[in-house]
Amino acid sequence: MNNRYFVVIAAVFILSACTTGKLFYIDRAGNRTLGCEVEFVGMPSVDKFAVEYALSHCAKRAVEAGHRLEQEQKYLLERDTSIPPAPCGKAWDHELAEDEFEGGNLSKKEYGYIVAHIDMGLAVVNECSSGN
Repeated sequence: MNNRYFVVIAAVFILSACTTGKLFYIDRAGNRTLGCEVEFVGMPSVDKFAVEYALSHCAKRAVEAGHRLEQEQKYLLERDTSIPPAPCGKAWDHELAEDEFEGGNLSKKEYGYIVAHIDMGLAVVNECSSGN
């Protein structure tokens, strides 16, 4: 009985640490289409921002392609998904982002956005000018 209880508790904990989201749009033919489905696992208080970042980018791409968003997802177009630049000469990676977050240099929202940015393959080296 104790092992079964442990397995149930572990499963609940693992499932509760997963944050997901989907973006549907209406294509040019009027069909409801799944544009993106995202999932982040780790810290739910941060992962919700990673999901928001990824869905916002997906929403903007869908609209640029001539599709319409469903009413309840139009808010994603208004999200400011800017992130702080990585330190000069570096690109955001998970280790750097975690260090900056744990050091108090990033908010939960910034950290979540950066995690999604990295996972989406958007991170590039910050080529700072000599004046920075």
